[in-house]
Amino acid sequence: MIDRMKRGAADFVVPKVIGAEVARAFADHIIYLRWPPGMRLIEEDLCAHFNISRSPVRDAFQILEADGLIVRAAWRGVRVAPMSIADLDEVYKCRVALEGLVAAEAARAADEEALATLSGLLDEMRAAMAEKDVDTFFERNVAFTRALHQASGNHTLERLVSGIEKQALRYRYLAHQNTREIVDLAFDGDRKVFEAVSARKADLARREAVKMIRHAHRVIARVVGALDAPEPQSPSGAEPSPA
Repeated sequence: MIDRMKRGAADFVVPKVIGAEVARAFADHIIYLRWPPGMRLIEEDLCAHFNISRSPVRDAFQILEADGLIVRAAWRGVRVAPMSIADLDEVYKCRVALEGLVAAEAARAADEEALATLSGLLDEMRAAMAEKDVDTFFERNVAFTRALHQASGNHTLERLVSGIEKQALRYRYLAHQNTREIVDLAFDGDRKVFEAVSARKADLARREAVKMIRHAHRVIARVVGALDAPEPQSPSGAEPSPA
């Protein structure tokens, strides 16, 4: 009986795990704008392109829809979620509140290991800036944000803010690719938040985080407003190789 239960549990869990892995791969294509806003995602093409069955693709679609990265519409199928000033405003109103709370909680809860991790990521961001390596800077900046979430010690808050972060990442990446201003403000803002967290000044950490997020919102809004959305295309044919 126990062996049968174990086998049944494994049969139930494994497809969901595979679906989560596929969702992460698809999310990377969306966040890094390899799949532009509005692009139609055709199940059969994705199965062929990634050499996977339909079940994990459908599981991935459910995850990505819940994360706000894809949308479904009658007669139009599944598409990459659009990017707009209105959507950006909604996402960043949430980020302002949540990231401010994260910073304050981190100032109260971060241990020495967490502070060392944050400090190391700041050093890596600084090095990437010196090399003018925008992609590495973006990756280290995202890693700093996530490390700060973990340093808060509040798992419920971490789950909430990580959901909003997924929607924000496309906008953050777009801005990093189009203006140096976002790089400078992200590093300066993260440095000030870290200094406040290290000094255990929760109110200051919250204020610095809120100031940074609001500034980033304004910069990203200018970038989004200045760029035309690319033409949607099918993932079949000339689609780039998956990373």
